[in-house]
Amino acid sequence: MHNVKEWYSSWFDSPYYHSLYSHRNHQEAADFVSRLLDLIQPDKDAHILDIACGRGRHALELHQHGYAVTGIDLSPENIKYAKEEAKKKKASDALQFIVHDMRNPLDTQFSHVFNLFTSFGYFKDPNDNIRTLESFRAQLAPNGVGVIDFLNPSWVLTNLVKEESIERDGIKFSIQRYTKGKWLCKDIQFQVDKHNYQFQEQVELLEINDFINLFSQTNLQLLDLFGDYQLQAYDKELSNRQILIFQ
Repeated sequence: MHNVKEWYSSWFDSPYYHSLYSHRNHQEAADFVSRLLDLIQPDKDAHILDIACGRGRHALELHQHGYAVTGIDLSPENIKYAKEEAKKKKASDALQFIVHDMRNPLDTQFSHVFNLFTSFGYFKDPNDNIRTLESFRAQLAPNGVGVIDFLNPSWVLTNLVKEESIERDGIKFSIQRYTKGKWLCKDIQFQVDKHNYQFQEQVELLEINDFINLFSQTNLQLLDLFGDYQLQAYDKELSNRQILIFQ
């Protein structure tokens, strides 16, 4: 097993991670960003922080709407790719990408902080969840607004596909999904050039009440809650996302 203690450090920086998830829907991301901006209506001079930005697909969309955006991610490979994409799209200097751990705040405050596509709940130490949200709060300017987009555990468990095989970029990935206590685990195995690889993803199954409790410990307040990328009302059983608007 590759670095199970901090699985996200090795797996997110692996080229095979991006092969497996190369099918991600960029149009869905663009539509979600548009709806989110219509809802929040940032000022023209807003500066948005995209936390755990991955390869920058949401940050790039936000920038194309005319906003200054800083994207941070723990993976150097993700940030390298995001910078290359920004250059290809001739983005301005108002779009920046930085290798950074989201548990530690930057020395800048932002009008908005976004944490999208289940980029939370990775840490085995519960104090790291607190540290992360304290970092979010520290980076929010007065009257700033934050967004966390997280899976809905009830929907995920009801619709869980326990085993599947997926072929991407000529690689056959064997995937097993299961729960272990409050954790959703995904074991990923594949072979490249006769070398066997095995990775594991782990995400804590945080319910809305868990987030409310975490917010209360970090002086954050839940303002609104939506259940999907169309920003429809949240339903615990039917919604596939928990999209939290906070301050």
